[in-house]
Amino acid sequence: MNAQVLALLCLSLVGAAGIAACCTATPDGNLPPAVTFRGEVVHTGGDPDELLVRYYPNSTEPSDYTVTFEMRRGGTTADAVAGRHYTNISAERPIELPAAAAEPGVPVTVSIAIYDRWGRTVHTSTTTLTPGEI
Repeated sequence: MNAQVLALLCLSLVGAAGIAACCTATPDGNLPPAVTFRGEVVHTGGDPDELLVRYYPNSTEPSDYTVTFEMRRGGTTADAVAGRHYTNISAERPIELPAAAAEPGVPVTVSIAIYDRWGRTVHTSTTTLTPGEI
């Protein structure tokens, strides 16, 4: 009886590992190709005047991403976040960072790293924009 219980336990563990691999990778165990991103900056010119920074994946399939970013305004850190989780991101629903105050002549620098659900770095960039010059 103990041998049968042990055999069933081993089979259930193997089955669970197979299900986990199935749900996190392609059927052959390989990861799908990494999604790439393109950035966009929108200068609202409104009141308050702001810069909106968005990152669009080249995929219409919604997925989850983890983002680490730093936003510097005039050389001072205005916002910095490590490991923010964004869900259901797609080409129609991009990652949008918190708005940054836009002041003419004051540069805003955004450094970002985007990680997919497998922990791969799928995008890194540093962009500096100066309102009044864009």
